[in-house]
Amino acid sequence: MTSSEMLDPQTPIVVSAAELVHRDGPGFVMSSATNLMIEAVQAAMEATGASESLGALTGAVFVPHGTWSESDPGRAIAAAVGAQSARSVRSELGVLQQSLLARAATDVRSGAVDVAIVVGGENRWSGVIAGKSGSTVPDAPAAARSSEPDEVIAPKEMVISQIEIDRNLTTAAHQYAIIESALRHHLGRSNRAHQRELGNLWARFAEIAAHAPAGWDDRAMTSDEIAFESETNRMIAAPYPKWLISQWNVDQAAALIFTTVGTATRLGLDQSTWVFPLAMVESNAVIPLPERADVYRWPASQVVAKTALESSAVTIDEIGPVDLYSCFPAAVEVQAREIGFSIDRDLTLTGGMTFGGGPFNNYVLQGAAAMVRRLQELPYATFGLTSAVSGLLTKPAVTVWSNREPRVPFVSLDVSEEAERATERRLVDPDLSGAGVVVGATVIPGREGDLTTVALVQVDEVRTVAQSHDHGVGQTFMDSDPVGLSVIIGDPGEFTLA
Repeated sequence: MTSSEMLDPQTPIVVSAAELVHRDGPGFVMSSATNLMIEAVQAAMEATGASESLGALTGAVFVPHGTWSESDPGRAIAAAVGAQSARSVRSELGVLQQSLLARAATDVRSGAVDVAIVVGGENRWSGVIAGKSGSTVPDAPAAARSSEPDEVIAPKEMVISQIEIDRNLTTAAHQYAIIESALRHHLGRSNRAHQRELGNLWARFAEIAAHAPAGWDDRAMTSDEIAFESETNRMIAAPYPKWLISQWNVDQAAALIFTTVGTATRLGLDQSTWVFPLAMVESNAVIPLPERADVYRWPASQVVAKTALESSAVTIDEIGPVDLYSCFPAAVEVQAREIGFSIDRDLTLTGGMTFGGGPFNNYVLQGAAAMVRRLQELPYATFGLTSAVSGLLTKPAVTVWSNREPRVPFVSLDVSEEAERATERRLVDPDLSGAGVVVGATVIPGREGDLTTVALVQVDEVRTVAQSHDHGVGQTFMDSDPVGLSVIIGDPGEFTLA
């Protein structure tokens, strides 16, 4: 039990969170993304028993932009909960979703607002059903479509470089597959042995998703079903078949309600349900994959995690539940190693973005909401950790949470400069040619049996991204570890085996 009398009344807390899923099935009803978000916020509000009071005190609604076309869902959400004067804020792709959580926490702490809502959602499954049936997805409320937000938060720079755009690395699966190849080589595993490990890791995620309250896929698929090719599991980008990549065709939403100890006390909200964000730390340093000296590492992730733990006066051994951003196995594996978690421990609460569901630009809120709910359920003092990713292992973030009073005051920090200093880099030249070695690669099968190989190649100390459309090259790269192979770049961007 938390004693509010001993706490700074401006201490930020989350008083409620809700995860929402509309699974496919006989009772499925199509919905706009905004209506999914409204439903999630209303569920979170109602769980407090003080919906009307919280709505009246809400001063800001923060929404990360998804694939939906609504311009201002925050305004419709505010209206739905009686927060007519709340500011609507939308963040664009490339802004860490955790940045909105941190903004909400800092705004309530500073007194800028009494209550802040952070909510996101996706209705891509509704779009799939509409396409199959020839019907139309219901419109969002007029308020979501008729105006622009009071504030739009945009990234300061692109999270991907021009050479990645030009050479087949804009698709997330392609880039994470390259990271996976470098990690496999670093661990000294054969292709098949590593594939088996990926299946084992993701099978545990599938099992967790099957029992998660908002999990999308409850089949609890086996390791072999997940990791190895079949008629229903085609290879997307080696070593990733379909069931090793994020699934974004879901109808899901999540909402978190932030306020302060002082406001919650005045409203008489149950102290046993308060969850404290202890430290929210992020890096916005943009270091594209081709520039990173060690492709299998992500020093920025280590920096944000170390800073978050130290800033909250919590050790890694004290962390209980964990939810790591989980679009692809490489993201989980790399983060776990940088933070210091064993890959054998549970690293998700939702089941991850393949099975729990990967709503575009909203998963971080799903994981955070799941963490809040888990901590509320536990009767004993517990610390939890969630992570966020923006870009392609570009911008990392970590939050340390607790269901008991903090040991030190809350902090929200940006450690971009430290992340820059911690990351060794290589020069990248799109016009590079000559004899080099592969430092990471993937093979992308086409529908007609063709193979496109994309490789990160280093010539002396300079890097480039190059491709081969030769079927034999692709087969070689799929059958054996390609990292360290000698290649020759003739025309810029094209390579052959040496």
